[in-house]
Amino acid sequence: MKRSQSKDVPSGDQPKGNSLSWNRAGQPRCLRVELADGTSYLFPYQHLAHVKFEPGTDETINITISSHEVKITGKNLRELALAFQKFTIDWVKELQPGRFVAAANGEGVHIASIAVTKIQAPQRPGLPP
Repeated sequence: MKRSQSKDVPSGDQPKGNSLSWNRAGQPRCLRVELADGTSYLFPYQHLAHVKFEPGTDETINITISSHEVKITGKNLRELALAFQKFTIDWVKELQPGRFVAAANGEGVHIASIAVTKIQAPQRPGLPP
């Protein structure tokens, strides 16, 4: 089980590994997405439409949940993408720039940025907006 080294670790549990930007839990009902500015979103897993992993130098995970798209960029994201298959991601958050440089250079998951975009409903001709 992956644990954060932040206040999200339940008392009595010791942080494991160097995953500082995500947490795996048993069967969470929602995905919590935390941005660097402190903004948080909760997305119910029942609204998950699809997850796309794009490998490369800067890896990307694109997630479509109901009316929002979440784009996660970073390094070593394959493990995170595979955890979505079992709906076990409890939360993800951006690492603050410069704070966890050592973790970014390691083998663990490193989330450099997260962008949340509301999906605009297509307008049909002849109907008011």
